[in-house]
Amino acid sequence: MAKKERTAEEAAAKAARKAEKASKKAGKQVVAPKSLDDNLDEHSPIQRITATLYIPLSPVVNNYPIEGVCAEHFSPLYLQYYPPFDGVVLSYENVRLSENPEEGLREDGPSTVLARSINEYGVEFVWATADFLVFRPAPNTYLKAEVNLQNESILGLLYLNYFTVSIPKENLPEEWKWDGGQWVDAQGEVVKEAVCKVVDFEPSGEGSISITGTLVGL
Repeated sequence: MAKKERTAEEAAAKAARKAEKASKKAGKQVVAPKSLDDNLDEHSPIQRITATLYIPLSPVVNNYPIEGVCAEHFSPLYLQYYPPFDGVVLSYENVRLSENPEEGLREDGPSTVLARSINEYGVEFVWATADFLVFRPAPNTYLKAEVNLQNESILGLLYLNYFTVSIPKENLPEEWKWDGGQWVDAQGEVVKEAVCKVVDFEPSGEGSISITGTLVGL
C-alpha cells in the first residue's frame, strides 16, 4: 500500500512538473488576481507632483518673496480644481524661487534670484517651484469612501470627508437590493462604505469637481 501511495505521489509530482514546463514553454505565467487593497494602493487618486510656475510678484512682498508667493498664488489653490494640474490641490511644500524653470527643479536651488521687471509693469516676474499633493480621480483609479446619500436611483459616497462620488443604480452590483430606504449587499448587510472605481470626473464650477464611479467589475 505504501509503495502504491508513493507511486501515486510521484506521478502527481511528475505531472505537475510537466505542466509547469509546458506553461513556461508557452510563455504563460499564472498570475493571482489583485485584491481591492492592491488596486487601492496601485491606482490611488492621490499624487505628488513637482511643478514650476511663472508668476508675478507684487512689490509689497519684495522683502518676503516666498511668503508672498504662498499668499498670492499657492494658498488660494487649496481644495480647488486647478486645470494645469488636472486635479484638486490638497497641499504644497518646499517652495523655492529661480530665474528659470530648470533651476527650480534642483533641490539645491540658487541662493540669489533676480526677478524680471518688464517695461512699466508694477510687478516682477519669477519662477516658483513647489511640491504639490494633488487629488486626481482619473478613470480607473480606486476610492474607498463612506456612504452619505442614497435613494433608489443613486448611491452617494463621501471621500476624505470632502469629495462626493455618485454611483448610478446601473453601476451597482446586481445582487444589491433597495430595502427599507437603504441599499443592502448580497448578504443583506446595510452598505456603510464601499470601494469604487472612478468612471469619469469633470469640473463643476467654483473649483469643485463631479465624480462618477462604479462598483461593477472591480
